[in-house]
Amino acid sequence: MSPRHTRNRRGGALLLAVGLLAATIGSFGFVLSKLWDLTDQGTRSATTERAGVGYLRPLNHLLAALVEARSATLGSGTELAGVRAAFDETAAAETRWGADLGTGERWRHLRERSDALLAAPGAGRAAYQRYDELIALTAGMMDFVGDSSQLTVDAELGSVYLIDIALTQLPAVLLGGAQITDEAVQARRAEDADRQLAAIRISTARYVVATSADVVGTNLDKVTNSAAGPEVSEALLVAVDPFRAAIDAVAPPAPLRPTAVDLDAPELRNAVGQVTAAFRPLADAVLVALDKVLATRIDGFTDERRSAYAATAAGVVVGAALLWWAVPAAGRRGGKRDDGRPGRDLPDIARVAGDLPQLDPQQLLALEELQHVGRAVRAHDRGRADDVR
Repeated sequence: MSPRHTRNRRGGALLLAVGLLAATIGSFGFVLSKLWDLTDQGTRSATTERAGVGYLRPLNHLLAALVEARSATLGSGTELAGVRAAFDETAAAETRWGADLGTGERWRHLRERSDALLAAPGAGRAAYQRYDELIALTAGMMDFVGDSSQLTVDAELGSVYLIDIALTQLPAVLLGGAQITDEAVQARRAEDADRQLAAIRISTARYVVATSADVVGTNLDKVTNSAAGPEVSEALLVAVDPFRAAIDAVAPPAPLRPTAVDLDAPELRNAVGQVTAAFRPLADAVLVALDKVLATRIDGFTDERRSAYAATAAGVVVGAALLWWAVPAAGRRGGKRDDGRPGRDLPDIARVAGDLPQLDPQQLLALEELQHVGRAVRAHDRGRADDVR
């Protein structure tokens, strides 16, 4: 094979190796870009969900304050300091997350109605209905925050149970408990026929409270047994016990449940007050646990990116090493060959035979042997001349 053919062959091997390295880098780059898109989307989604969690906390406080104020209109009046504080807390959340969640219009509507009520709260049935409107607006805003923050479409095991507790079950317990005590207070002043209707509504509300409370306990057990279990804070588990005790006071087992006409309204109001008091720390603990789950998810996406970077870098290094190994050693030295003897650069007889097809390779071998003999004779002559001297 001629030197030109040899160089062409080496050049082809080099191009093939470079092509394989480029294909490897391209494959790793494609996988890395896809992983980057997925992790980026997951990170942005979890970040938006965390904004929703942050907004839901003051909304829970506002809902509880409005429920207490509404119930108080049936008695001696309302204390508005708690309601104002809850609105101020929600206003701070709106300033921080409102633009991201798109709650500006709903918040302005809720704030306008609340300012009008707080300026002239009134009492009695009219005030009760005005608070009822604010409660409906607040509950609707909670649902909107859940949708706009994508909490309602989160299907990850662990977080889905906490989201159900925060957005559905706990608000149902709070509103159902308030309905029980409000119906009992109004039934004491009503006619017999209205009392019977109040008894039906109280029984329905008790069923809702008991059912939602059972779902809260079941979901917490599922979270504890899921992969998100370590993220459930101790505060969450501690807050469950007083919540369950308050629920038993409001909605005891059926054989122990008194009728509405035999129920003492002040005693029932005290029991519902315990539910409202237990609602706040439990709702806060659920949201804190949910925020930890989402933060851990974001950290997981970051770890996946780091692993992808490391795998890509390792793939490029391995590909470069394979390229170095695939290129012939002579090609890396610029095409020069070394026969291992210093000062000599003798041709390879087999290569010469291949380059000179017009000569008989056996004749070239014979000539090479004669050349070796001649060298030996000259060396012997030089040795004798040195001895003579």
